[in-house]
Amino acid sequence: MYTEMVGKRRYSLSRYVDLVSTNAAKIMGLYPRKGALAAGSDADITVLDPADKRVITASNCTRRTNTPWEGRKMEAWPCLTVLRGKIVGRKRGVQGQPGRRQMAAPQDRRRHVRWSLAFE
Repeated sequence: MYTEMVGKRRYSLSRYVDLVSTNAAKIMGLYPRKGALAAGSDADITVLDPADKRVITASNCTRRTNTPWEGRKMEAWPCLTVLRGKIVGRKRGVQGQPGRRQMAAPQDRRRHVRWSLAFE
């Protein structure tokens, strides 16, 4: 999304973060646990390096399988990933522990259901 929004469409970085993180978390009823850098939030962050431009291949993807993005040139590449305050990935690759994933439930399930039904 960075490549398309910031690289091609020239969105500002702050607008990009609002659209893909903050606003998305609000729509899904997960804000402020997700979509914010604040005390009490999960601290899930991916830092992108705009100086590191790459072409996506199966070999540079985590699961090393086919990807619909094969051959696409990226305007930035992840250089650091933090999950709930713990570093789980760096340029060298994934460093996380298996089983650390947690499902985030919306704070107001009724709001989420109304939103998702609108798209069915």
